[in-house]
Amino acid sequence: MSDRHSAFDRVGAVAGLVAVVLLLALFTVFPTLPAPNHSLEDIVRRADENRTGLLLAAYVGALVTCALIVFGTALALRVRRSAPADDGWWVLAVAAVAASSVGLAGNGLEIMFVRAVGHGVRGDALWVGYGADHWLTTLAAVPLAVFIFAIVRGGADRVQPRWLVRLGGVVAALLLVGAASVAGGEVDGGPLGIVLLLGYVGLIVWVGGASVAILRHGALVPPARTAGLGGLQP
Repeated sequence: MSDRHSAFDRVGAVAGLVAVVLLLALFTVFPTLPAPNHSLEDIVRRADENRTGLLLAAYVGALVTCALIVFGTALALRVRRSAPADDGWWVLAVAAVAASSVGLAGNGLEIMFVRAVGHGVRGDALWVGYGADHWLTTLAAVPLAVFIFAIVRGGADRVQPRWLVRLGGVVAALLLVGAASVAGGEVDGGPLGIVLLLGYVGLIVWVGGASVAILRHGALVPPARTAGLGGLQP
């Protein structure tokens, strides 16, 4: 059982590091569409000029989501194995990281927008795909915040350095508050947009640190416990 856990932990840690690298690439390498304060003509022109890069960015965004799901599941089960009794926080963590896949819908809408532009579609109808992509990606911060909160609340201090636990609490708060930028009228989200950006920067550090911590500490031996949640064992 220890070998099986160790293998899954390693897969989760590698997935976390992959997510970090891909997120950094999305923020620094891949092109993005102009903000909505640009004219539709300008947005369409940029989409046409950067078609391949934008489509690759949407694909990489989907890979990030899937990598985070693998990482999050591995970390949630690791937290559960470290606990003397099942308390349910690991279930919330798994459900929340799975819910972050709402970002996949945003990636799909970006592909739809770029493909529509490539096929010559023009006019106000394009605003639907353009706007929905941005806001769905922003709202994905909410389930990510719940995931991190559940990990921290479920006893991450047993499987992570204390600085990572503290950072996780801060990141969860930043993501949750920053996602409220969807309610503002500013193009960049205003002050809450800055909070969201800081949350994602913190997320990159937290995921990377948690992945390294898993690789350094190896498998965990589950403590004695009574069967809980239907007797399920990870």
